[in-house]
Amino acid sequence: MDWTISVEDVLLKKRLIIQGIFETEYVDAPNARCRVIEPIEVKIVVVAARDGIAIGGYARTTIEHPCDRCLKPVLLPINGTIEALYKPVSEMPVSDQEELKSLRNVLYYDSDRIDLTDRIIEAIVVEIPMKVLCSDDCKGLCPYCGADLNEEKDHKCTEESVDPRWKKLFLVKQNLTKEG
Repeated sequence: MDWTISVEDVLLKKRLIIQGIFETEYVDAPNARCRVIEPIEVKIVVVAARDGIAIGGYARTTIEHPCDRCLKPVLLPINGTIEALYKPVSEMPVSDQEELKSLRNVLYYDSDRIDLTDRIIEAIVVEIPMKVLCSDDCKGLCPYCGADLNEEKDHKCTEESVDPRWKKLFLVKQNLTKEG
């Protein structure tokens, strides 16, 4: 499906509803590439408003994100909100201070079509928590050997367990910890 809109159509019709499935296999989040598990359902209402072209809607799906402690896949339901105000580039303020004060999601267009793809992805990425955990009590990975501490309850590792190829790096880390 094409997620671009014609500025002329919006100004003529005053209101458009765009609805469908946004197709992508992955979404790039700040800390991970997340696999899309369920189709991304999108509904966007586009309105020719007094001060520009306003859009609002939602993006719903489920993504797979690695746990930040043990790296196991975690399924995250996403119910993202899409909202923005588009104005012609000719109305762009000379100073960014005006826009920063308003804290509005104002974007500027310079062609006869507006691509909404970035707004859909943004709605998904913004819904991903800062820290994704498979469970609140996830123990993570052993800092010495990388074993999953959730699966090996009695796991014991010491400095001697460190892979010899990483030994020097481990010593640097220890020295930094002692000094800091």
